[in-house]
Amino acid sequence: MRVALTAGKGQMELRELPEPEAGPGQVVLRVGVVGLCGGDIHIYRGEHPYATYPLVQGHEFCGSVLSFGPGYEGPLRLGDLVAVEPLLPCGGCFACRRGHPNCCVGLKVMGAHVGGALAEQVAVPVSSCYPVGDLPPELAALVEPISIGLQAVVRSGATMGDQMLVLGAGPIGQAVTVCAVDRGAEVMVVDKLENRLELATQLGASLVTDVTRASVDEAVFAWTGGDGPAIVVDATGVPALIRLAADVVAPSGTVVVVGISLNAVALSVVDFTRKELNVLGSRNNAGLFADAVQIVQRSADRVARLITHRFPFEEAPRAMEFLRDHPEQAEKVLVLVDERMRGEQA
Repeated sequence: MRVALTAGKGQMELRELPEPEAGPGQVVLRVGVVGLCGGDIHIYRGEHPYATYPLVQGHEFCGSVLSFGPGYEGPLRLGDLVAVEPLLPCGGCFACRRGHPNCCVGLKVMGAHVGGALAEQVAVPVSSCYPVGDLPPELAALVEPISIGLQAVVRSGATMGDQMLVLGAGPIGQAVTVCAVDRGAEVMVVDKLENRLELATQLGASLVTDVTRASVDEAVFAWTGGDGPAIVVDATGVPALIRLAADVVAPSGTVVVVGISLNAVALSVVDFTRKELNVLGSRNNAGLFADAVQIVQRSADRVARLITHRFPFEEAPRAMEFLRDHPEQAEKVLVLVDERMRGEQA
């Protein structure tokens, strides 16, 4: 079978590797569609602390069942289209024992720590496969990023009518918006790119603000009648914006940080006590993948708007380079691996 192999920093090439076989508890999938994200670019550039080369990337994906491991008697059938949760937790550490495998200390992720889905076939645990019914493969591949947005929304405790400020309208910020709107929250989105703000509006945001052209705090307080939002979700990892989140969130409110950065954020101690502030981190998803499937099914038209670029499998290296070089243009870049999808426009 063909794979798109990341052989070294900035080096991806198509190669032939043996087809996988399904071991006990596994299935082999014919890969349909793979989504690329910022994490893939960090691996491609050699900036990921745990990824090693050579590596088959790809952790946002769907596929159809080709074969089962020995003894399988579950509900899946040959040909079923499934979205795949790419997390491989250890199952025994403190976080896993408490029901938080998303932050397992030994967590491995397909396409980062172990081989992923930029291949014509892949063997995965059957427990990681979620049937998607008649959902189009392109949307099935987006369940994984939607699950990350859903984790942040669930962590926030958002309920019907809550006002939520989302900082950053990249793919994860947009996923947060989709999931918050699905829960009935009112969402305001802040970003510096007009095309991303326009997309956020299409996804259901009540208000959008260009951070480079307006006073964000003034806009936020005007939107909330001076109270501040009940929830602020940071999807940027930018220290100044996390600082802003603490400043504008309502007293007794919640700040959820899903953006990733190695930078430090300076907050005075009184920031926590004066507002009795809740500050939470959010990573991957914890038991929410099936719920993410349902959100994509309910919001299919909205989720489809996240797709900005498509590339055939032969052009996977070009897809990675495009995302690397044009992040401001790309929301969700898809690689169409299954030949039966080649009729899609690239």
